Amino acid sequence: MRRTLIFIVLLGACGRATPVVPPITAPAPIVAPALPRSATPRPWAALDTGAMRAPIFFATTRRAAASDRPGLRYSGEDADSLQFAAVLVNIPSYKQRGSGALPTPSAIRVNPFSYRPDPTKDVFVSSVIPVDSARFVQRVAADLATTRSRDLLVFVHGFNTSFEEAAVRAAQIVADLDFDGTTVVFSWPSAASITGYLQDQQAARNAGDALLRLLRGHLPAARPDRLHLLGHSMGSEVIGKAMTLTTASDSLPRFEQVVFAAPDVDARVFRREILPRLTPRARRITLYASDADEALVASRSVNNVWRLGLAGDSLVVLPGMETIDASRIQGDLLGHVLFGNQVFLGDLAALLRDGRPPAERRLLPVTRNGSTWWRFRGDVR
Repeated sequence: MRRTLIFIVLLGACGRATPVVPPITAPAPIVAPALPRSATPRPWAALDTGAMRAPIFFATTRRAAASDRPGLRYSGEDADSLQFAAVLVNIPSYKQRGSGALPTPSAIRVNPFSYRPDPTKDVFVSSVIPVDSARFVQRVAADLATTRSRDLLVFVHGFNTSFEEAAVRAAQIVADLDFDGTTVVFSWPSAASITGYLQDQQAARNAGDALLRLLRGHLPAARPDRLHLLGHSMGSEVIGKAMTLTTASDSLPRFEQVVFAAPDVDARVFRREILPRLTPRARRITLYASDADEALVASRSVNNVWRLGLAGDSLVVLPGMETIDASRIQGDLLGHVLFGNQVFLGDLAALLRDGRPPAERRLLPVTRNGSTWWRFRGDVR
C-alpha cells in the first residue's frame, strides 16, 4: 500500500506543467535628445542686397572702460580676469563693399566729438552687452541653435589690435567665408600701438591661461558639433601658451581645424613644445606662411629667432601639420594680413567651412627632401 501511494505521488509530479520563466529583455538604450539646429545655414546671402548685424561673442581679459561708443567699451589694459560680452557688428551690403574689404567710418563722422557711422557703408560695432559666464554659455548655445552646422569658430587676434578692430575683423572674416556657425573672439589686451610690440608679446603670453579656461570649460558647455581655432599673428602666441599649459589628462575637446595665419611664434618652441601637445587634440593643423611678411621679418630681428609664419629657405614643414606657402598672394601693406585677399579667403573657406584637405583645394604641391608642402598659384588677375 505504501509503495502504491509513493508511485501515485511520483506520477502526479511528472504530469505537473513546468513553470514558464519570462524572457529577460534588455532595457531600451537611452537616446540623447537631438541638439537644436536650423534647417538652413546662417543667412549671409542677405548681404547681397542690404546691411546686416552679425552676432560676435567675446571672451576677453581686457579691462572694461566707460564709453558711449560701443567699440571702446574695453581698453588695452589687463583686467587679470576673464570677462564676456555679446557684440553686434554692422556689415554693409556687398553693393557697398567688396568681399574682404573692411570700410570703417571716416574721421569726419567718427571722432572724439562725434560718433555717426553709416550702417549702409561702414563696418562698425553697433552694440556691446556684458554678460556673466553662465549667460555667455547660454547665448552661445542659443546662437548655435540658429545654425545648421553647429560649428563654433574661436578667433584669436594679433598684435596692435584694439577691441573694436578685433570685432570688425572677426565679423568680416566669417561673413566673407560664408561661415555657417557661431563666432567667439578671444581678445587679449593688446596695446593697439605699433610701438607696443614687447608689451603685446608679454600680454599675449599672460593670456594663455584664460584661453585655456575658455576652451576647457565654457565652450564645451555650449555643446558645439565642431570646434575650430584660428590664430592670427601674435594670437598664435596665445594659443601656443595655452597648449603648453595642458597635461595629457586634460579635458580639452578635440578641435576640428586649427589654423595659424602669419603666426608670430618662435618656430623652435612651436616644434618642441606646442605641436606635440596640439597634434593629438586636432583633426587637422594648418600653417599659412609667407616670405613677403615684413612684420614677421621685423619680429625676427627683434627676437633674433625664426618666426613660424615666415616662408623662404627656412619654411617650417613638420609631420602632423600642413604648411601652405602664401608668398604668391598679396596681403596688406606689410604682407601680414591676408584676410582681405580673395584667394586666401577662398582657401580658408574650403578648409574651415568644407573641411577639404590641401589636395582638394586650388593649391600646388611642392616636394623637397622627402617633405611636402603646398603653395598658392597666385592672385586672381
